[in-house]
Amino acid sequence: MISYLVDAVLLIALAFTSIRVTKMHRELARLRSYQGEFSNIVHETAGAFDTVVTAAHDSTANLGRLASVLSTKIDQAHEAIAALDARSGLVSAATAASADMNKH
Repeated sequence: MISYLVDAVLLIALAFTSIRVTKMHRELARLRSYQGEFSNIVHETAGAFDTVVTAAHDSTANLGRLASVLSTKIDQAHEAIAALDARSGLVSAATAASADMNKH
């Protein structure tokens, strides 16, 4: 009689353990699925980050070239202004000289 009671308790414990193991197995399978998705997302994020870094390097290089071109254009503008100032100084001097000659 006692053996039937022990057998019943052990059978209930086995059933409970089986149910818990089944639930844990399903949860582990779900976690493995999430881990695969997470791994894919990390790889995609790394690729996107590499693209951003490359774009930043390209942008920096383009800005450097732009700064160089603008610097050259500014230097050319300064030279043109200096040439215009020199001409206007010569024109002013010539105009002043002709005005002096007209006075005499």
